[in-house]
Amino acid sequence: MSIGKAHQKIIREAKAKEVTNDLLGNWWSAIDTDIKKAEVRQISPTTAKEIILEYEWLGCMPAMVRFCYGIYFENNCGGVVVYSDEYSENLGHWKKYDYEGKMILLSRGACVHWAHPHSASKLIAESMKLLPEKYKVVTATVDELAGEIGTIYQASNFHYIGSMRENNPNVKNPNGSRFGVLINGKLYGSRAMRQKVGSQKKADVLQMYPDAEFVKQKAKKRYFYFRGNKKEKKYYLSKIKEFIKPYPKRI
Repeated sequence: MSIGKAHQKIIREAKAKEVTNDLLGNWWSAIDTDIKKAEVRQISPTTAKEIILEYEWLGCMPAMVRFCYGIYFENNCGGVVVYSDEYSENLGHWKKYDYEGKMILLSRGACVHWAHPHSASKLIAESMKLLPEKYKVVTATVDELAGEIGTIYQASNFHYIGSMRENNPNVKNPNGSRFGVLINGKLYGSRAMRQKVGSQKKADVLQMYPDAEFVKQKAKKRYFYFRGNKKEKKYYLSKIKEFIKPYPKRI
């Protein structure tokens, strides 16, 4: 499958070309964006939301936010990441891997157009160090419809396993048949739809979004990163080692 340019890259490029007519003009041009001077710190969900809504594909915060971190250049926020509960953990899917109670989802992340090109990788690496010790497994998913292949996770040394559905021989239809709603060019799954509308029933969705299209979507692809000492990292990696695949490349 040919995957086009990532949604966030398109947004950043468009933002960089915008001509501002306000009194401050292109105020960011005076910021020292030396990546060596950048600081990563914990931030409020409100601060994270401002950047997520403007740059991120889904355009909304996750339902359950646990931790938010930002990368700062001269006290200006150049990017954010949001960690939340792994949505499938309460279904018992991860118990057999001994991940239950130890995993967290890197659910949202975006950097502004003026930030240093390596901001995302530094933000992810440093923010994971700030997470509570109990989280040994950090996971993240990517959406092909957003043009994502997980380049930033590859640069951050995550392990790629593709879709868990594809790795499960008991799943009859590993590549599709998942609920999806297309609204203004963006595809939302059942969880995101319940967050936006309060329901995933067709009538409820159409009442709020009359032009919504109901489509079948492919399973998202997943990455993993393991925290802890050398022994712990080796142990948790061993649980999914058979599923690890080569990194996907943009065609």
